[in-house]
Amino acid sequence: MKKRQILLFILLIFIGHSLCAQEETHRPKIGLVLSGGGAKGFAHVGVIKVLEEAGIPIDCVAGTSIGSIVGGFYAMGYDADTLEKIVKSQDWATLLSDQVDRRYIPAFDKHELDRYNLSFPIRSKRVSLPSGALNGQNVQDLFTYLALDYQNVTDFSKLPRPFLCVAADIETGKEVVLKHGYLPLAIRASMSVPTAFSAADVDGRLLVDGGIVNNFPVDRCKQMGADIIIGVDIQYGLRDRKELQSIPDVVNQMINLMSYKKFEENKKLVDYYIKPDISGFSASSFDATSADELIKRGEAAARKVLPQLIRLRDSLHLKPNPIKPEAIPSLDRKLIIERVTVDGTKSQGLNYFLGLLGLKPPQVITVRQLREGIKRIYGSGNFDFVRYRLLGDENKTLHLMVKERVHDRLNLGIHYDTDRKAALLINTTFKNSRMIKAKLSMDAILATNPAFAVRYTIDNGWKPGLLVGASVQDEKISQYTNGKKSSLVNMQLYKGQLATHSVYFDAFRISLGAEVEHVNVGSVIGSLLNEALKNQTFLNYYAQIDLDQMNWAYFPTAGWKLFGEAKIVTDNGWLFNEGNPFMPVKLSIQLAKSFGPRLTILPSVKGRIIVGSGEPVYYKSFVGGVEQTDYLNAQVPFVGLRRMEMMTRNVAVGEMDLRYRFWDKIYLALNANFGFYGDENDFLTKGKALAGGGVTLSYDSMVGPVELMISSSNVSNDPSLFLSLGYWF
Repeated sequence: MKKRQILLFILLIFIGHSLCAQEETHRPKIGLVLSGGGAKGFAHVGVIKVLEEAGIPIDCVAGTSIGSIVGGFYAMGYDADTLEKIVKSQDWATLLSDQVDRRYIPAFDKHELDRYNLSFPIRSKRVSLPSGALNGQNVQDLFTYLALDYQNVTDFSKLPRPFLCVAADIETGKEVVLKHGYLPLAIRASMSVPTAFSAADVDGRLLVDGGIVNNFPVDRCKQMGADIIIGVDIQYGLRDRKELQSIPDVVNQMINLMSYKKFEENKKLVDYYIKPDISGFSASSFDATSADELIKRGEAAARKVLPQLIRLRDSLHLKPNPIKPEAIPSLDRKLIIERVTVDGTKSQGLNYFLGLLGLKPPQVITVRQLREGIKRIYGSGNFDFVRYRLLGDENKTLHLMVKERVHDRLNLGIHYDTDRKAALLINTTFKNSRMIKAKLSMDAILATNPAFAVRYTIDNGWKPGLLVGASVQDEKISQYTNGKKSSLVNMQLYKGQLATHSVYFDAFRISLGAEVEHVNVGSVIGSLLNEALKNQTFLNYYAQIDLDQMNWAYFPTAGWKLFGEAKIVTDNGWLFNEGNPFMPVKLSIQLAKSFGPRLTILPSVKGRIIVGSGEPVYYKSFVGGVEQTDYLNAQVPFVGLRRMEMMTRNVAVGEMDLRYRFWDKIYLALNANFGFYGDENDFLTKGKALAGGGVTLSYDSMVGPVELMISSSNVSNDPSLFLSLGYWF
């Protein structure tokens, strides 16, 4: 009897559990649809936050463009709090660009790439127009990192929340529903806004932003089996001409026009329609302040329909989905890489990629090391994009997907400053497609001081490489009396050089070389130190060290750089004026350290001395101006003095700059420097003192930095103004 009671009790429990499971299985399926709309999609996060608070289970997710991004990561298991953390922690200006931190760019390329406003590919000996679109390298890298735990999920219905996103086939114009494949690439395809991002190649189809065909994919969510639809719409709808004030506004209007009819049809299928207030924001409002406000507005909009959602929850006895929240992958997570494969390259073998990755499989590396290796490959400048995927049951195969870049380029730079006036840089760069470590580069600078240079380099990393170069430039040396220009010499400098160099860690370069310099003196106005000026030829030997670990060339916030040079100057390869040669030695060190997101200090020391005697005017040490105007490599910058305002033999300067970012791209800096100069070796103790300071207002514009400096010193009686626009070259 007792056994029968026990069996009956177990049977009742089993039947009850089965009935509950059946009831749960047959409850209406709830789908979440997130529309496209660029940065306005931050509001989606606020809506999800309220849905989670209310305990509304979401059984499937569909999204387009920004909706595919938020929806895709929500489908992976990222909760609203984590999504908000991700959104607010991004440097959106960098993320939505193809820029790479300068620390991952080869040493030889750093200074060159910082000069150009435009770059045009040269194909079949003809200059082509740039695509005008970004390849989305940084976006794709973020997507891959956040989807690290779903590298092998190719059926999106197998995600914690089944998911799909919508893209458009740019060749046929047809809608493409992405339910299978590589998840980060599918999301990237759905957000490929035409003219902003390049089309994504998915299974042989070129896909762009799905907003042009279905920006609110309610119908597709229905096809997933959703019975009840919660739809979040962040579109402006059609706008009048007064509201179309920017390129993103026009592009957004075009997308809305193409999918407006589809949107109206889908809107009728929505059961719970949520429309956040997006006034005052555009598709390009990608910044932390906008993100914070839009998330709040998304919450506010969701709370307006919260009573209805609670009634739905209670009437159906809904319970939250038992989904464990996904955590952002740790950068210190260890990965076992047993094999590396590469797809998309013809010019480079596997060892090239292994070297940049720092990998010798089988090897254990961290996620951080993997991402840094990917940045080094992309930073090489040899690829339009570098993507990666972990394959195999245990993610032990690292598969790289690359697209080789057109190596030959025509580059243009423009610049204006108070000293040099307007200048145009025309550069052509050619790389050997089979030996991309070899490069031929030619510069032509059209300015008041024109210049031409050609360089052939072979970069073998730490193994000795080669540099062969030749240049000609016009230059002016001035002498000042009481802050007024009193004399001027015009000259032409001709140079040929041959050097060997080694590069370590893409940052530290050591060079040993020889050069021939010829100085041709032109017109002379006034008296320059009463020295007879004549045409001269020099045969010199030099050693250089150059380290650049600044994160950005302009407005750096972290890193440091060092430059040092020692040069033995002769007129016959051994002696100078039948006596011992003299040796100019130059050194500069600068640091950048940030305190919070806005304040950066930049301490630096710099100096130049001449060992020996008898140097002509051309090899004196010139003091004054900014660092970027050191065209002779004989200048020591000094705030408060005009370019090359002071001439001496020896000088040492310490400088401290305090820079504050007031708005997104506007900076104010306080500059102060102090130093000593003199013609004798004991100039540090018995020389004359220099003191100067200034204030600099800067704007990081699309065409390069715009800077206005007012400065003064104990040498010049009057304050001076210096204006600079554009990248330096």
